[in-house]
Amino acid sequence: MAKKKKVSKEKEPSMAEKVGTREGNEGEQLDLIDINPENAKEIVAIARQYKKHQAARMEAGSKEKTKKEELKAFIRDANLQPLEDGKYRLRLAGLLIEMTPRDELITVKEEVEK
Repeated sequence: MAKKKKVSKEKEPSMAEKVGTREGNEGEQLDLIDINPENAKEIVAIARQYKKHQAARMEAGSKEKTKKEELKAFIRDANLQPLEDGKYRLRLAGLLIEMTPRDELITVKEEVEK
């Protein structure tokens, strides 16, 4: 038979009490805004660049999805016969285009000359 652990009735300190206090406000956690690291200018500059690239990526993702749907529609409208594995493969103008209908996947690769 397993022994039961004794439960302590002492209150465990809060996260704010563990982290630190602000003068005059015992037990209050420091806000991150109150912390000013030496490299704050660099952090802000990189964070702004990150947000700019993130916005560009989101916009590009939306455009990519639109073009993917358009490409799938054109491949479906071409009335091609699927291969034995169910995929459609086309070689056109130096591109290898593959569509997997079941998974709605599109792959476009540029063929490299040997």
